[in-house]
Amino acid sequence: MKKFAQRLLTKKVIIPFVVSNIVIIITLGVIMLSAMSIIYLKQNDCGDSATDITITGDSGDTPASVGDFVKKHKEAYILSWKAGGFLPSASISQTMVENGFNFTNPSGTSFWQAHNMGGVKTSKKDDFPITLATFGQDSIDVTGTKPGTSVGDNTGGAYTFFKDYNAGIVGKAEFMAHQTLYTGAINNTDGASALSAIFKGGWATDPSYLTKLLSTYNSLGKSFQWLDKEAIDKYGNAPYKAGGVTSGKPSIPSHATTNRTRVSTSKRSKIIELARGRIGIPYVYGGRDWEKGMDCSGLTMLTYQKAGITLPATSETQSTAVKKVGKDEVQKGDLVFWGPAGQSHHMAIYSGDNKVIQEPEPGGKCEEKPLYGDYWFGTYEGLGKDEDSENETDATTGCPATPSGTPSESTGSNSAPTLDVPPEYKGKLTLPAPDNKNYAGNQYPMGQCTWGAYNRMAQLGHKIEGFSGDGGNGGFWGATAKSKGYTVVKGKPQVGWAASFYGGLAGSTPPYGHIAVVEYVNSDGSMLVSETNVVTPGSGTRSWRVIDKATTSQVEFIQGRG
Repeated sequence: MKKFAQRLLTKKVIIPFVVSNIVIIITLGVIMLSAMSIIYLKQNDCGDSATDITITGDSGDTPASVGDFVKKHKEAYILSWKAGGFLPSASISQTMVENGFNFTNPSGTSFWQAHNMGGVKTSKKDDFPITLATFGQDSIDVTGTKPGTSVGDNTGGAYTFFKDYNAGIVGKAEFMAHQTLYTGAINNTDGASALSAIFKGGWATDPSYLTKLLSTYNSLGKSFQWLDKEAIDKYGNAPYKAGGVTSGKPSIPSHATTNRTRVSTSKRSKIIELARGRIGIPYVYGGRDWEKGMDCSGLTMLTYQKAGITLPATSETQSTAVKKVGKDEVQKGDLVFWGPAGQSHHMAIYSGDNKVIQEPEPGGKCEEKPLYGDYWFGTYEGLGKDEDSENETDATTGCPATPSGTPSESTGSNSAPTLDVPPEYKGKLTLPAPDNKNYAGNQYPMGQCTWGAYNRMAQLGHKIEGFSGDGGNGGFWGATAKSKGYTVVKGKPQVGWAASFYGGLAGSTPPYGHIAVVEYVNSDGSMLVSETNVVTPGSGTRSWRVIDKATTSQVEFIQGRG
């Protein structure tokens, strides 16, 4: 009787109830399973840790998007700011340009298999102290034998192998920080400026590389500025300190001075002279044109360049490249900032007697005026003292430097352009005088620097073909020529070779740069060039200018053909 009642209950009540409510029952089951899964995952989470330098390995899952990848490796990007001072948003943009975040593409093996975040090549593990300390000694391999390390770009060497993407992200920043070529990118809180710096340092040979970097930064990189903020909030505006990680070995002070910019009193005076020569030149936002207009950081950058010193591009980045000094220590030629280091919104050049030379604001013109507001002073390392010295000592040799007025040897100080060959070079030049003809095949706009360089090289019988697109800009000639098989060398001038200045170097306009022709090389490594579009731009007027050794060392020189 009992069993009959149970069968009856099941048949008459339970089964009809289940059938009529099947959808509700299934839905409740899914909800319960989801809740149990979430609880389990939280208890067994193996994602990246948010500790200072302890980051767990990659999960191995293929990210759904670049944003997904960045979120999964957020702590690695933040640590990379500390380890190498390379801004996360700039790093992400550079990786996109280099390999497009191809997570499973066999043709992108340096990224997919070697976890290399953008063309890192080195044979020294010493470049990665924090990466090794954080991820282990097996996190990096420089033998060139691991998967994804073979090179197919004809630039030689092998890609560095990283055991996972976390190590690759931190390692790329550390690698950059250990190379003198990319100094301008390190501790640079301006993403576009940081990317410009790695282009100028020669990271890639593609002449359109800078255009690609900046375009990608605008379309992708800027969306990750929130990550920059978190990194800066955690580690400050200038986290990377050269030699800051010793791996337990004692630190040995370095007394070398050969790679340090040294500026004498005469250069301090030259900075003031150059800056005063710009009084009356209009303020142009973002301007980098010595004749047509500049903004406040453009004035300081170009003035220092003409005195032989390379500064970063913006007031924010320039404020992190100096040593703060007090009112009792400031000297002529030092820089003045408004706003804290890394966030300065205005700057000027201190001219003495509590005055500054500045490009003020839109609608204004370069002026010299008394100090005002809430400011602070910064000095560039190695500027020296503001005092006279008749027997100045050369920083690299310890020997008395040749006085600038010695007629027997041309000096290598940057000079203003002249319409005639400078007197100290007359009788020394070996090339025929420029004939100012327009040679066949010259498709460059009349009067531009490219137009003048093409004609001069053609006159000398060492023609350089016309380059199209962005590769035809003067600052890109070196990379373009190299890609077409021309002989191109950096920092070693040769008479009769073309000289390609990247944008911003020697007063050229970013990102287009400048091109000139080497007419004479001084014994100290400086040079005399001839050029167009400097005096009376667009007219085709050829002028002459001395370029100092420090600037010359950053120029690419191209041997023509014929």
